[in-house]
Amino acid sequence: MIKLLPQIALAIWSIAPGNYSGITHVRNNFYAIVDDKDSVDGFKYLMLDIDSVSGELTNAYMSEPADMVMRRAEGVKTDRDCEGVAFCIQDSSIFVSGEADQRILEYSLSGEPTGRELEVPSIMKIDKIKGNYGFEALAYDSVFQRFWTTTESTLPADGKEASATNPGVINKLRLVAFDKSLKPTASYLYAMDKSLPVSSTSTVVFGVPSIVAMGNGGLLVMEREACITKYKLGSWVKTKIYYVNPTVAVPYDMNMPMSLAKDNAFLEKKLICEFSTSLSLGHMNFANYEGMCLGPRLTDGSQTLILISDSQGGYGNSLFRLKDNIKIIVFDRL
Repeated sequence: MIKLLPQIALAIWSIAPGNYSGITHVRNNFYAIVDDKDSVDGFKYLMLDIDSVSGELTNAYMSEPADMVMRRAEGVKTDRDCEGVAFCIQDSSIFVSGEADQRILEYSLSGEPTGRELEVPSIMKIDKIKGNYGFEALAYDSVFQRFWTTTESTLPADGKEASATNPGVINKLRLVAFDKSLKPTASYLYAMDKSLPVSSTSTVVFGVPSIVAMGNGGLLVMEREACITKYKLGSWVKTKIYYVNPTVAVPYDMNMPMSLAKDNAFLEKKLICEFSTSLSLGHMNFANYEGMCLGPRLTDGSQTLILISDSQGGYGNSLFRLKDNIKIIVFDRL
């Protein structure tokens, strides 16, 4: 059974509009989220009260860790375009991926940079990616003690990326695992679905903005395709969530060209759910979901999955403004 609950805006609880692009569970009802437009790098804490029977969100509150408050007061500006966030329970620390510097840095729970970071393989360094198509997704598997990440879209060395001017192109990504020593240990190939046809005058954002580690070696992968029309009306976002299990697949050499990969080299994926939001005269629920993480188990044993959308700071006009939404998905088993 899969149940998709209606999206709900954080503004209901007087949380200011932001650019929230990633979320991870820390402990109890506290989560860490990142804002990709914040001038101070790091994360914020988001408290979410979720009904243990229905899975519905009943309350929310946001706060900032002490070191971020201090750096902000000191006028420190370190815009990393923070996109992904993962909590490492063994070290009680939080890792944040930055798309501007293509690095994945560690922070203490008080928000202070520790000086440690994941050792990004050379094929994914800042000079090897297309601008704004670097690291977004980040997850940590506390059971297997592995970090996981991928670039949002295809690396230039691996071929063309899907876009309005490249219709029908399939994005081919590299999912990379890192061990507790923060070094890359394995990579796997992931093929997205074929992009939908759109007008050449539209802006298309198409890629993988988030992954979640399930604790059994498997991963949830979010495929997000957003089409922004020239005049905004008629814009839409399609979100799909797939399950993959790298533990039953053969790793692909990080240094081997993608052109040499055969079809069976790509991870087998299972569709968990999909949904769309749009901006039309009769349907104004447009939401660009960029982050997701596991939420609490409900009293009947079902699992919740929490998604957060990026409102671009409440972008819009007097007729419609984007909202920072939380969407909760409930499922029994994969």
